[in-house]
Amino acid sequence: MKIERKGSFKLFGRFLLERGMITEEHVYFARAYQRKHNKKIGEIATDMGLMTPDEAEMVLIEQEDTGGLLGEIAVRLGIFTEAELARVVTEQQDRHIFFGEALVRTGALNNAQLIEALKAYNTEKIKYLQKHMEED
Repeated sequence: MKIERKGSFKLFGRFLLERGMITEEHVYFARAYQRKHNKKIGEIATDMGLMTPDEAEMVLIEQEDTGGLLGEIAVRLGIFTEAELARVVTEQQDRHIFFGEALVRTGALNNAQLIEALKAYNTEKIKYLQKHMEED
């Protein structure tokens, strides 16, 4: 399983894998958990009653055709306003389950392990960024 980005600091999952804190299986289950629980803009807008399932389908078709962002398309089509889009985005952000949280929820790590891993990850990331800022 490839979990890296070229030209930037390694992803948190790669960091944990390299340290033997999690396995590839843990990555798979945590990512599956995220996919299941992190709702997309259209799902949230429908849940909030801001668009019907038919409107969501229409926006998805438009998105496939244009490659635009679902929320922006819904606003352009008059399905909801900019203010409603902002509410939906805020709701999505409030509900978002990050990878580390998914690892805890799936039993790969406990909260204390996650906190320590995040501290180590952020320390390493800061060193990486400082080094690359000096090179530029």
